[in-house]
Amino acid sequence: MYKAIFLDIDDTVLNFPKSSEGAFKDTFDHFNLDFTDDLYNVYLEINDHLWKKQKNEEISVSDVINTRFELLKEEVKLDIDSNQVRDHFQRGLGRQHFLEKSADFMVQSLSKNYKIYAASNSQKSMQENRLKLAGLFEYFTDFFISDDIGYEKPNVKFFEESLRRAELSPDQVLMVGDSLISDMYGAYNAGLDRCWYNPYKLDQNIEVPLNYEVNDLKELPKLL
Repeated sequence: MYKAIFLDIDDTVLNFPKSSEGAFKDTFDHFNLDFTDDLYNVYLEINDHLWKKQKNEEISVSDVINTRFELLKEEVKLDIDSNQVRDHFQRGLGRQHFLEKSADFMVQSLSKNYKIYAASNSQKSMQENRLKLAGLFEYFTDFFISDDIGYEKPNVKFFEESLRRAELSPDQVLMVGDSLISDMYGAYNAGLDRCWYNPYKLDQNIEVPLNYEVNDLKELPKLL
């Protein structure tokens, strides 16, 4: 019997693509820069490449945040201060809070029977603010965010430190998330049960045992 749920935030509770595009457009408007779909697609390619490297533990989350706009500047020859653009974009992300389908139902339902902990690779203040704006902050017992934990998913130490702070053993926790590497593989190595949130019905492209798989978050409370 689980006592707690470790819940990924981006692309599990909050829709990150919508948040990212909103913050990107706001940032370019703020600096009087022309936004185009082609430009944003270049940014997405850079960003996705960096996050893949982070999941492979080649770089850190901070490296992703600090590098992507510098690389974009070089790639498309933008006349910008990449650090100022980075900072404005990060502040903008903290105000974006688009919910994944059924996320509010899932969180509210699970909180009746389990302690809910955020387990996210990000900045703690930003994730807390986004969940406040989304009306879900009160349902979380605590927030285990990489910049505060000191380790990043899928590193097993992220999960070990989170378990230590929650005073829980691995068998008492279910990890729920959209990433097969960061969430499922990381949780597997730490001895936690795993539920893969797979809204687009993607093929499982890495070999990691799953305890559950859901395509809609409303399914999870019923499974448990």
